[in-house]
Amino acid sequence: MNPEINFVKNSDIDYLKWDQCIDNSPFGIVYAYTWFLDRICPHWDALIWGDYLYIMPLVNGSKFGIRYIYQPFFTQQLGIFSAFPPEPEIVNQFLNSIPGQFKLTEMKLNLGNRPTTNQFRINSNTTYHLHLNAGSEILRDNYSTNTHRNIQKAAKNKIFISQVYDIHLFMKFTQTNLKEKSPEIKPVHYFALQKVISHALVMQLGEIYGAWDASNNLVAAAFFLTTHQQSIYLAASSNAQGIEQSAMFLLIDTFIQNNAEKKLILDFEGSNMAGIARFYAGFGAEPKVYFSVYQNRLPKLLQILKR
Repeated sequence: MNPEINFVKNSDIDYLKWDQCIDNSPFGIVYAYTWFLDRICPHWDALIWGDYLYIMPLVNGSKFGIRYIYQPFFTQQLGIFSAFPPEPEIVNQFLNSIPGQFKLTEMKLNLGNRPTTNQFRINSNTTYHLHLNAGSEILRDNYSTNTHRNIQKAAKNKIFISQVYDIHLFMKFTQTNLKEKSPEIKPVHYFALQKVISHALVMQLGEIYGAWDASNNLVAAAFFLTTHQQSIYLAASSNAQGIEQSAMFLLIDTFIQNNAEKKLILDFEGSNMAGIARFYAGFGAEPKVYFSVYQNRLPKLLQILKR
């Protein structure tokens, strides 16, 4: 471990200094705030350089006595944060300073982290960003022909958009419609998401948009979480009718129109899946690359089973 970098247990982290570091980071993002981490995962510790000059959360757990680091659901990026964008060598030093007690590491870094270490397997991922500072008509001009067509389809089906204030309605709708698509997300993860959304709404950091059909049934919904002049399309789903009537296209268009000419980035959270990527790009969003790292220090037999 680099002598400047210390492993700090959660109980010893200065939350005020931590959040100030996230506030001041040019690549700061909501996932790294203490309030978000405390709600989205059961436990996290950290690597800290100096007096919170550079920080990196380590979300970790234990199974069969083996400790591991993982990326929580609904948390696209973590990694190293600082008021000074970390050079690749600093990123490498942090990754190589992860304590040996963690036998498996799977982590997605933020846009400001460029790892080059050969101690980890490094993969690239794509998110999509749309700058909303232009006028509404200019933003719409950048939509694809397919996106325009689907927005018109939703309008013809008399889909209308409004904010949703019933968290339980949103959570039930989301969980029901993501059950088959994302079976790996369990009820405990949705409960963690609910705690995040509740706090965000109270602190006026987020809002829920709903799409309703002509009979006033909810057919699509999305939660947007905003900090650092960036609004994240954090959790969204449509039911069969919503998909058929292109409700999500109109929902996102409405959010864009409501926030046009603001110094704000809509972060779609991206996807490595071509179809979903086309959906985001259809609104004029541009791809941004971030990296994920993987390291397996399990005993040989367990490494074989892990494969």
